[in-house]
Amino acid sequence: MDQVQFIERPELRDPILLLAFTGWGDASEVATWSAKYMVKEWDAPKLAEIDPEEFFVFTDTRPQSKWVNDQRTILWPATEFYYHKMPDQAHDFIVGIGTEPNLRWKAFLAAMMSVIRETKTTAVITLGGLLAAVPHTHPARLTGTATEPDLAEKLHSLTPRQGRYEGPTGIVGVLNTVLQAEDVPYASLWGNVPHYLAATPNIKVALGMLRQLNRGLSLGLSLSRVERQAVRFETQVNEAVADNSEITTYVRKLEAEHGLPGPEDPPAPIMPREELPSSDVLLADLENYLRRQRTDGDPEDNGPKDPHV
Repeated sequence: MDQVQFIERPELRDPILLLAFTGWGDASEVATWSAKYMVKEWDAPKLAEIDPEEFFVFTDTRPQSKWVNDQRTILWPATEFYYHKMPDQAHDFIVGIGTEPNLRWKAFLAAMMSVIRETKTTAVITLGGLLAAVPHTHPARLTGTATEPDLAEKLHSLTPRQGRYEGPTGIVGVLNTVLQAEDVPYASLWGNVPHYLAATPNIKVALGMLRQLNRGLSLGLSLSRVERQAVRFETQVNEAVADNSEITTYVRKLEAEHGLPGPEDPPAPIMPREELPSSDVLLADLENYLRRQRTDGDPEDNGPKDPHV
């Protein structure tokens, strides 16, 4: 299709596509942060990209101006695909990182499906982040569904069935419906983000997502750097929470509701967005505190960058 440009056409063995989009279904950037980390860790070459011209209102989703190698570069809203070969595994991997389009979703999904068909992708795993009434002090919660029992088993604790969610959806939800119609096996993995931290990149939840993917799919990723970042992130959040009695009380309430989690506990129940307590006051102190921490200049706290920058 004209919207898809292939940069390389490598021979891939039964590839699995790991896919994340910024926007509505990427609370705290846990999905796209995880996908970018994989691309950076693998030093994955670019496979293909979808031309953004027909799918975005650039006054709403604006291109970004950045300096790269002492030159001004314009970064357009992108949907890009990278690949990584795993000679010792049954599957190679493709990582897709995109921006949820503003326009022509059906045409965009047709372009997505052309990439899936062209690469002979055997399964798709969509990644996302959602707001949940869960405490940041508990291990990261991951929920989701899979159409095939083997996918559910690989990703641990997923439900081997279609999801039963009803309501507004994003591009990931629509894509999953298209995959089902095309008989493409898929799974959907969602990081549960404490809603009162939703405005900050949540490294702890991203780490939980990366660990589950790494273990279940044998990705061979080194996560030591992310683990250090997650420890610092949680320490900073705990310090900010300790300084605010209202937040502390609310976190203790969430802890009591969810109990002490264990490795085999079922996923935490997710409250609809409209039922979540207002987070305006909770976020203000945490945002200010974490913003100050991010300006301290620790290079390991920067996280993965856009692979093409």
